[in-house]
Amino acid sequence: MKKKDKKQKVKKGKLEQEDSHIPIKNPQIETLSKIVELSDLAEGSLMKGVYDDAIIYSEQVIRLAIENDMEHHIKKQEEFMKIIAEKVQKDFFVSEINEAASKIEKIYDVLIKAENFNQAHEVLEAFKIHYKDKLNLDSIQIIQNLTKKDLKERIKFKISLQNDSGN
Repeated sequence: MKKKDKKQKVKKGKLEQEDSHIPIKNPQIETLSKIVELSDLAEGSLMKGVYDDAIIYSEQVIRLAIENDMEHHIKKQEEFMKIIAEKVQKDFFVSEINEAASKIEKIYDVLIKAENFNQAHEVLEAFKIHYKDKLNLDSIQIIQNLTKKDLKERIKFKISLQNDSGN
């Protein structure tokens, strides 16, 4: 082998190595990569409770998926948006219920002081019935406290009735 042939082989080998480091651009892979990145950002925002950001990222995923005819990702984001909507609605109801429960508690306390135990209980039960389909009321602290208070007051009332009828 001549020196010239050897140099050409070395140069050819170097070119092949250099070519292997050049990334091949594939638009579909780039789109999928961007979708995965945006989906992760959306889910992270949802976990943090930053619903507006989660919606923005999810919208971007949907737009990319529509542009690239990726039906699976569109459906996945539609489900994700439903989860966000449920969480937003739940947060709204929790806030609304807390506010209403504070008002009910004041009414309840006034009725207890006036010794209208049955009416106080009915007010609390009507409140619970009104909101029972919207949220699990037992998970809200103020409702738990009101329920415990109501139970104690009813027990006191029944004991006082027994004492009055026994004397």
